[in-house]
Amino acid sequence: MPGPQYGVPRRRSTLAWVAQFAQMEPRRRKKIIALLLLPALISFSIMMTPVMWLVDRIQGTPEEEVRQYLTYLAAGDAVGALEMVDPGIPNERRRFLTNDVMASAVARLEIESVTTPSRDNYDSRSKKVEATLRVNGDRFTHTFFVDRKTKEQGDRSVWKIRDGLVVTVPVLGTRVSEFSVGGVAASLGDDPSAPTEYVFFPGVYALTPEGLGSYVSAQPAQIVVEDGSHASSYETTSVTLDGQLNSDLRGEVLEAMREAVRQCATLGTNTMAVCPAELRASTVTELAVATLPATLSSGTDEGTYVAADAVVTVRDTARDADGPPRSLTIQAKAAVALTVGGVPQVTIDDKPIVSVTLSVP
Repeated sequence: MPGPQYGVPRRRSTLAWVAQFAQMEPRRRKKIIALLLLPALISFSIMMTPVMWLVDRIQGTPEEEVRQYLTYLAAGDAVGALEMVDPGIPNERRRFLTNDVMASAVARLEIESVTTPSRDNYDSRSKKVEATLRVNGDRFTHTFFVDRKTKEQGDRSVWKIRDGLVVTVPVLGTRVSEFSVGGVAASLGDDPSAPTEYVFFPGVYALTPEGLGSYVSAQPAQIVVEDGSHASSYETTSVTLDGQLNSDLRGEVLEAMREAVRQCATLGTNTMAVCPAELRASTVTELAVATLPATLSSGTDEGTYVAADAVVTVRDTARDADGPPRSLTIQAKAAVALTVGGVPQVTIDDKPIVSVTLSVP
């Protein structure tokens, strides 16, 4: 009788293994399939990593596009930023999107972080990129929408930012018809209730009033531009350049009042309509100035002024034939001719046009 057979058991046939696999529970089959596929998936992923890296190098990524755009803004390179994203607005409104204006900024954009597009964004043609930024220490977050387009000659990436980071700032002017930023000038309308809109890149800018003339003064105004969302009170929503009638005008008005008193207290010119009736009478034979207005006692934004009282001595033969001259207190008022925008109108000699009225209280 032959002895027992020793050696390696024969392998099951493939058909037998398939038959046994088919009889397994579904859950166990899934586990076996996953275990069999895992090495293949790992190998495929390892092989594809250099390929994906190369594709990204050639085509670019959404976050790289956003970071490059923000780098231009942080560096004050308006030209580079506009080449990447054109705001599509008229030249008149975009005059402050220049390197000179950005160079004049008190503070420019700072980049804190730029995030990779969220993995739950399954749209292969459009991605969201979130950037955390700062302007003058104030942090804010802005979401960029980046679209995939056909790469053309000269393009750095197939990804294009949909909307650039340009912010509209309404600018109003009271007696200010022009202003400048970084040496670039722009005009304002005459109607203070209708602001003129200009756009800026993020930063802190000083707006300097221009073309004020001799009799209006106005201080520069500072604006803070972030992303236009106005999520914080730090960002400027609108700005008003406020011009005031200045001390030079007050001096000219006071001198016009004093000159009117002089003329009305002089025989020969005392018959002017501006003079009080007491000084214009035909029976007046003697006039002299006792006191001229020394100061303006009040003034308004509408260009009306009142001076301190003057005193004029007068002899009227109808009343003062035998006695000494009388002293009359004279009150002087004046109104400055203003344009529609509230700016004083001037003569060819650059003197304000002032109407003076004298009266005896």
